[in-house]
Order: sequence, then C-alpha cells, then structure tokens
Amino acid sequence: MIFGHFLIDVNEANAFVVGCEETRDAALVDVADFDPRIEAFLARHELHLTTVFITHDHYDHTGGLRELLAKYDATVYSGKGHAGGRKTRVARHGDTLRIGDIEGRVVETPGHTEEGISLILPGMVFTGDALFAGSVGGTTNPRDAQRQVQTIREHILTLPDDYEIHTGHGPSSTVRIERTHNPFFV
Repeated sequence: MIFGHFLIDVNEANAFVVGCEETRDAALVDVADFDPRIEAFLARHELHLTTVFITHDHYDHTGGLRELLAKYDATVYSGKGHAGGRKTRVARHGDTLRIGDIEGRVVETPGHTEEGISLILPGMVFTGDALFAGSVGGTTNPRDAQRQVQTIREHILTLPDDYEIHTGHGPSSTVRIERTHNPFFV
C-alpha cells in the first residue's frame, strides 16, 4: 500500500492518499484545498486518482473538490450524496469501497455531523472529525455527543490495537492509544 499524508493550510486539515501498489489506483480522503503536493505525490508514484472519500461535508474537508475534479476523473463518495456543493455517490454503513486490490469498509460515525462516515482499510481507519488523538469532534447537543461516542466505540475501537487512526485534524494515533487514554472512552 502506498500512503501519503498532507497537512493543508485550511484549518490545518489533513488529507490522505492511499494507493494500490498493484493496480496504481488511488483514493484521496478529504480535500480541504487542492494542494500541488497531492498532485506531485500522485505523479511521483504513478498513481491514478479514481476515488475521493469525504468523511463529512464541512468546507475544510471539501473545499478543494471543484479544482481537484477539474483535473481528475474520480468518483466522489460521501455520507449524504453531496459534498462541497457537488453531487456524490452515497457511501453507507457496511458498504465496501475498493481502491484497486485494496478493500475498505465504510462505517457510520455521526455526531460531529449527521452524515459522518469513516473508512476502514487494512491496518488503518480514517475518521475525519469524529475522532481525534485524545478527543472527539464537537457536537451541537448531548444526544449527538452520546451517539458519536457510541458509534466510535462500536465501529472504531473494536478494531485491532495496532490499527492506525488518521484524523481530520492533528496527529494520527492508534486504536490501543485511544481506547486506553482518550478521556471520552476510558
């Protein structure tokens, strides 16, 4: 698996590229802005961007979609069928998402937003703003906060300890670290 992490200036958001070494197909997880480093990474690794996965529809995760899609013919997936003012394919809980020979699974992680989704790939999970290293994403009411914590417990913290957690902002973590040290779950 080919992996790239990009810290974008817009709200210091993270964007990630995952590529299949066999087919050279690649996915981009969240796109706050179209950053030339992403384009250079794709070219350097001879990757074809086929998929964009949007964890939730906030501008600091979708702001670069228009420019990105002007350059790449990629299918965009989101939790509600539109993101960044663009129509997307709906990715629902339990859906399989393929990036070449890499198989991923979509899980719902609502709370920060109603349509929040995360993507589980072999050895890693992309959580957007649902789960951060040592925290969780903000919610607007106690019901959403409780729902967010519950779905993270069910869908993310049940993964193997060594799975990497790649978040929408801030540093990455692991399932073991978040399960044992994140104050929202201990």
